[in-house]
Amino acid sequence: MDSLILNLTLTPVKLPVKKEIPVEQKEGAFSNFPISEETVKLLKGRGVTFLFPIQAKTFHHVYSGKDLVAQARTGTGKTFSFAIPLIEKLQGELQERKRGRSPKVLVLAPTRELANQVSKDFSDITKKLAVACFYGGTPYGGQIERMRNGIDILVGTPGRIKDHLQNGKLDLTKLKHVVLDEVDQMLDMGFADQVEEILSVAYKKDSEDNPQTLLFSATCPQWVFNVAKKYMKSSYEQVDLIGKKTQKTAITVEHLAIKCHWTQRAAVIGDVIRVYSGHQGRTIIFCETKKEAQELSQNSAIKQDAQSLHGDIPQKQREITLKGFRNGTFGVLVATNVAAHCTWPVFSDSKSNACLL
Repeated sequence: MDSLILNLTLTPVKLPVKKEIPVEQKEGAFSNFPISEETVKLLKGRGVTFLFPIQAKTFHHVYSGKDLVAQARTGTGKTFSFAIPLIEKLQGELQERKRGRSPKVLVLAPTRELANQVSKDFSDITKKLAVACFYGGTPYGGQIERMRNGIDILVGTPGRIKDHLQNGKLDLTKLKHVVLDEVDQMLDMGFADQVEEILSVAYKKDSEDNPQTLLFSATCPQWVFNVAKKYMKSSYEQVDLIGKKTQKTAITVEHLAIKCHWTQRAAVIGDVIRVYSGHQGRTIIFCETKKEAQELSQNSAIKQDAQSLHGDIPQKQREITLKGFRNGTFGVLVATNVAAHCTWPVFSDSKSNACLL
């Protein structure tokens, strides 16, 4: 009887292993928060698929109307911590949008660039609310026209907001929410008095009808708590994701220190850019002074196309330069701290490096 021989090759089959979802992603899942499908869709369009720790830990405080002091590292998503719940709250209460309506939300930021970035973050996740951004160095006419049309959320620098108040053009008596973003920097830049002048318009002493007050910062000097005591309800909440840790920047950023003679700095920076960023990445170099930024951007040691950004450059040109950097038109931006906040979002989705001089 003939026998049939079968040669079988057994290939082990790997069963799919269910990947463990990180705790932060579980806690920050959109389903844990009263966020509309429309907002979730817009957030995903920005690449946000869950709330980051500072956003998750502050959401319910902000949404429920509590006053809040929040401390978290720079670059960890503080803007969306107040933008998302405030937008959801306002859209849930949306009434007839009358022409000339005064803002319900005021966000004060220390620099024009940060104000612009915060305004963009708001605008990117709402299609129903009117968001305006007021800062110096731009014509008054367009801003006055925005007020005539009506504003729901106003973002601005203290100087320009104060100007509009003094000219009688801006009404802040209907405010429901006030946000001070990067409060520590406002103090450092000498805006404390201006901020308090602006707040005094919207607040009445010992009134329960005062606006909800939200203070966000990387550090909390005593002035922050003085403001909290003066304008916040005594039962305000505090969220601190830094504590006694000395590092105030995002832990996803790697910090390197290279010792060299000052005459060799340009050459060393040029080498660092070539090694860590190559020709495809983008790099930002922070300088102490405007003169250093201008000279370094023109130094032959920086082989890639470089442009400078500092306070002596007109506002319109600064915006064009930033747009070019974000779009990848040139690879190296040499700046003073005027660009410290507005450029960090560039690094979230590309191979880029930041050098601090």
